[in-house]
Amino acid sequence: MFEIVTVATGLSEDSTTSRLAARLAAATASALETTAPEVTVTEINLRTLAKEMVTMTVFGLPSPALDDAFAAVQRADALITVAPIYKSHPVGLQTLFFQLIDDAALAGAPVLIGSTGGTARHSLAAETSLRPLLSYLKAIIVPTAVFAATDDWGADTSGMGERGGLAERITAAGAELADLVRALRPAAAGEESLEMAAGEEAAGPGLPELELAPGETEAQQHAGDRQQAGDRPQFAAQVATPAVRRGPVDALDPNAVTPFAELLRS
Repeated sequence: MFEIVTVATGLSEDSTTSRLAARLAAATASALETTAPEVTVTEINLRTLAKEMVTMTVFGLPSPALDDAFAAVQRADALITVAPIYKSHPVGLQTLFFQLIDDAALAGAPVLIGSTGGTARHSLAAETSLRPLLSYLKAIIVPTAVFAATDDWGADTSGMGERGGLAERITAAGAELADLVRALRPAAAGEESLEMAAGEEAAGPGLPELELAPGETEAQQHAGDRQQAGDRPQFAAQVATPAVRRGPVDALDPNAVTPFAELLRS
């Protein structure tokens, strides 16, 4: 089973923010349907968790509902986050959620960013706020972020009369997220078996098997070549940690930074 989790802050019962999150999830699921055996969507509306987030911020007291939301994000195969924009910045509940979540919860997670606003003047707000925040949490974010202004929905907000190419942007972003999932987590996307079958067919029946080193098992030989489905901690350790992505020394580690005074003397 493949799980897409949406985290949105719809400030009304039928907001365009919630609708955009649902449309992005549907586009991603549609792009994955050829390979994923089953796709489910878990929706999280942060409006219902506002009191719990404030309580945790002020008093440090978590709640079962907030813990469930954090757990859903951590186990997600793909994450979609959509926020309304006010005064050129995502609404505070959206950023607060990711400020409260564990630092390792999104490591290695494929993420798609969306946002809504009154006018196109806010179209880059998510790029300058949500993308750096999610990058700090070591999420892997697709290049395309979808912004939907009020006029993009057309005369009504049913989602059937979009203007400004909104439907095309949603489809393109969903396809990007699906492609990222396939590239990063082929087993979770249901493609590992297809790749193995294709490899066996190409190899043919007469090719000899690779010899194992003394004392080495086949699992050990291929441990570095494949990812187990749903094992994001292992995946994150391999692709998202500073030790792997930047080498053995973390460039942001204060102890690894050369003091400016020493640079002047060199």
